[in-house]
Amino acid sequence: MHRSLSAVAAIATLALTTARAAADEVPVPPEVAPSGTAPADPAPVADPAPSPDAGTVIDGASLTTDAADAETTETDAPQNDELSDRAVGAELGVTGGGRVTPGGMRIAGHFIYQLSDVDWFDGAAAFTYGGSEARCFRDRMDEFLCDHGFASGSSFEISASVRRMFAQSGNFRPFARAGIGVALVRYSGDDVSGLAFPLHAGGGIRTRVMPGIAVVVQADVQLGLGLFGHGLGVEPQLGMTIGAGAEFRLR
Repeated sequence: MHRSLSAVAAIATLALTTARAAADEVPVPPEVAPSGTAPADPAPVADPAPSPDAGTVIDGASLTTDAADAETTETDAPQNDELSDRAVGAELGVTGGGRVTPGGMRIAGHFIYQLSDVDWFDGAAAFTYGGSEARCFRDRMDEFLCDHGFASGSSFEISASVRRMFAQSGNFRPFARAGIGVALVRYSGDDVSGLAFPLHAGGGIRTRVMPGIAVVVQADVQLGLGLFGHGLGVEPQLGMTIGAGAEFRLR
């Protein structure tokens, strides 16, 4: 009897141990929300901290990078030379001639008028003042000849040219110029006068110095023909001019 009870107790203990082991191996099902109940919302994810914009104060320092860059760009940018559709100018320079081409100090006035996006009309009236010494004579063949110096004679010329403006480089804008003129030429020491028709070709550069005002430096050569009295007849014209002046925009 006692052995029977011990066997039964051993069997019961073994069954209980087996049941517990099986219970430990069974996966626990996920919690299911009751019917009609919405599942719980996931935990909110925190937004990343925004990056500071230009001008945001951090530890007492203002981030003004964009503003500083803009100011630097504006300061370093080349000044526009303010090309306008109309302008007037004054020029002082020197002209070199010889024989029957007048030379000396040259004073000119300009009227500038826009023709297209790159071309401007340049009308000029110029006075040239040089020496008045007598340098004409008759040779052995009784021909009347003149051999004036580099800066002799005087003239008054009206010319019409076209000025081609090129792209601005820094604060400077180069240009080329070509045209034709008609001039009254006088050598008072020899009492010789004539009418000349020079062609002009040259170029220059301009830069703005203040709103509406630009400084211009230019040079050109003159090549043409002149008709003179005293039996000189038709004579070649060959000279060169270098000048500087200012142009004023007309509003």
